[in-house]
Amino acid sequence: MLLKSLFKISQADRGKFVCKVIDSSSPNADFYFLVFLSSLIVAFGLAANNLILVIGGMLVTPLLSPVLAIALGAVTSEKKLLFRSIKVFLLAVFLSLLISFVLGSIVKVYVYRVDLIALMRPSWFALVIAITAGLAASYSWAKPGLDQLLPGIAITVSLIPPIIALGLVLAEQSWFLFFRVLEFLLINVFGIIAGALIIFILMEFYRSKRKTAIETKASLKQ
Repeated sequence: MLLKSLFKISQADRGKFVCKVIDSSSPNADFYFLVFLSSLIVAFGLAANNLILVIGGMLVTPLLSPVLAIALGAVTSEKKLLFRSIKVFLLAVFLSLLISFVLGSIVKVYVYRVDLIALMRPSWFALVIAITAGLAASYSWAKPGLDQLLPGIAITVSLIPPIIALGLVLAEQSWFLFFRVLEFLLINVFGIIAGALIIFILMEFYRSKRKTAIETKASLKQ
């Protein structure tokens, strides 16, 4: 009974969440400008080995939105949303990579001395953390009244730091470290999507297929 109430959400609230996720992951100027700003902050933070700056950039980045939209598209079988969200995410990743690569080419970073990059190691533990972050992020967004937790959730979702690290490492041509960080990033993306899928299924978001299709169609016309 407790488990059922934990994931209980009204159809109206599901509809509001669908609108919020689709709107926040739309490929508009605001989205990419925030990606640009967060990438700069995190890039400077990693270059200076400054954890506070990195955390600040994680709070600004909107990259979680398209990742949650990917999970939502999969649960509702809405292919247009799924492919749009994948495209938006990949373009955002490319922009972040470009920014960090340019910075890394201009400023000598010495990536092996950056503490946070040294911690980016693929492991089962990293996967568990990513899945847990996906569970927390999707639950906080979807459950009414938990919006105040989003800033804290943003810090646990490791997306922008490894992307920026990839660009810095690529600029230094440290290929062993590049593939290690890339694997770490893929584990995080997969884990967050997996966690979101679990929450969306438990909250029965597959019942919002029609609403998702309508909102996706409207967003594509903008």
